[in-house]
Amino acid sequence: MAPVTRTGRRSKGDRKFVGFRIATPKADAMDQIAKAEGYQYVSDWLSDLVEERLANTKLHAVPQQEEFPLGRLAS
Repeated sequence: MAPVTRTGRRSKGDRKFVGFRIATPKADAMDQIAKAEGYQYVSDWLSDLVEERLANTKLHAVPQQEEFPLGRLAS
C-alpha cells in the first residue's frame, strides 16, 4: 500500500478567522493590488499587511480600555 501524499500548500499553523465587509470597489482594488504584488489570495496579502502593522506597533503604548467596574456599581 502506497503512503498517503498530500497535495496543496503547506499548513501555516494555527489560525483564527477574522472577517469583515468592505465596499465592493475597495474589495476589487484589493484584489488587483494583491495579484499585482504576486499574491494568489487576497487573504494572504491582507495577512502580510496586518503582520507588518503589528510588527511596527508598540502594543504597550496603545491605550487600553479598563474593565468597567460593574460589581462595585451593583452593590
